[in-house]
Formats: sequence, C-alpha cells, structure tokens
Amino acid sequence: MSRALAWIRKSKGSDDDIGLQEQRDAVHQLAAEVADEVETLDLGVQTGFSSLTRDGDAELLLDEHPQVQDTVERLREGTYDYVVAWDDNRISRDGYFEVIRHAAGDADFVYVGDVAEDDLTHDLKRRIERDTKEDEIEKSIRAIEERKERGYDHGRPKFGMTYDEQGHYQVPGEDFGKVREILRRRDRGETYAKINDDVGVSESTARNVVGRRHWYSARTEI
Repeated sequence: MSRALAWIRKSKGSDDDIGLQEQRDAVHQLAAEVADEVETLDLGVQTGFSSLTRDGDAELLLDEHPQVQDTVERLREGTYDYVVAWDDNRISRDGYFEVIRHAAGDADFVYVGDVAEDDLTHDLKRRIERDTKEDEIEKSIRAIEERKERGYDHGRPKFGMTYDEQGHYQVPGEDFGKVREILRRRDRGETYAKINDDVGVSESTARNVVGRRHWYSARTEI
C-alpha cells in the first residue's frame, strides 16, 4: 500500500484562519487521491526558514522543530511514497528544501498549486538559495552518512531516549518510564485516548512508541 505525507504550513495568520483550513482540505484531498494511506505533518503557522539562512530568530526555525526533525527522519527511512503540499514553498522557503528532498529519496513531491520547475525565475530563485548555503547542506548530509557508516544513531532522539555521553547512541532518558507504561497499557488493550489521559502523552506520540516497539527493544530492556 502506498503512503503519502501531507505537509501543511503557513507563514502568517492564525491556526484557525480560512486560508490555512483551505490548504488543509486541498492537500488532504490530493494526498488521498495519490496514496492509499495519508499521514499529516500540520505545522500550522510556522516559519518556512531554517538555520541555513536565519540566525538567532526568536521563533523556532523549521529545522529545529521537533515534528519536522522526526518527519525528515521518517523520510530517510523510506516511510512515504509521496510528499504532498500546497506548493514547494509550504515545505521550506530556503535551501533546507534540498535537505528534505534528499531525505525523501525516491518519494514523489506532489503539489496542489502550480510549481513551475522549468520556469527561469523559479530556477534562479532556487539556485541562489541553494548556492548560498550549499556547503552547509553538503556538510549536514555528509555528517549523517558518516554516522550511518559508523553504525551510530542519528537524528533527534526518539521519545523517552537521549544520546549517550559520546553522542553516538540513543539510550533511555528521563521519560523512558513512559515508554514502558505506554507499551504495557497497549498490551492490556487500552485505547490511545486513555493512554493520553493517564500517561500524559499525545495519541500520536503513543502510536509512534507502539509502532517502534522493535526499535526500542533492540536498544533497551523493555
């Protein structure tokens, strides 16, 4: 079965404005047309710029957002066949788009709006953005590949985990007890809604923990 990621983001306004809701509706509709299953990254009102082109912004930059980091990691794992968005700028407004596209591998990018990939203006804009921080992007990709070659973990720590003192491997962190509790409760047949209420984690976090049971068991004693 094919799987699509619906990527939702808007730079300005409020989380409940009409424009953002229209984007959600249109992107989800298109994602449902191209894939059997749809997962959503809904960032709401969030800057489209990353640390590649912004330094010291008061707001959380795109590549620093925990949900974005987790999504990029899932893209690297080959989770999605399609990435669906309103247009490419909704995914990222600077060279971080190239990092995301590299992570997506063979996944197809599908847009609601027209994205003139061959348009000269569009091409020049992307080329300037890419060239401005090309070295930083390449270094980031090389660092990830080197970690993989060495067998080290990479990316943001999974829920309940942290990196060891050397920064090589993920080990249980202060919330690891919640990982055990989530798995124990699911084994008892409890709903994600009840786990959300009792354990104090979101349903999506609980689902991710359960979906990664084998990953946790390979690295810890659960």
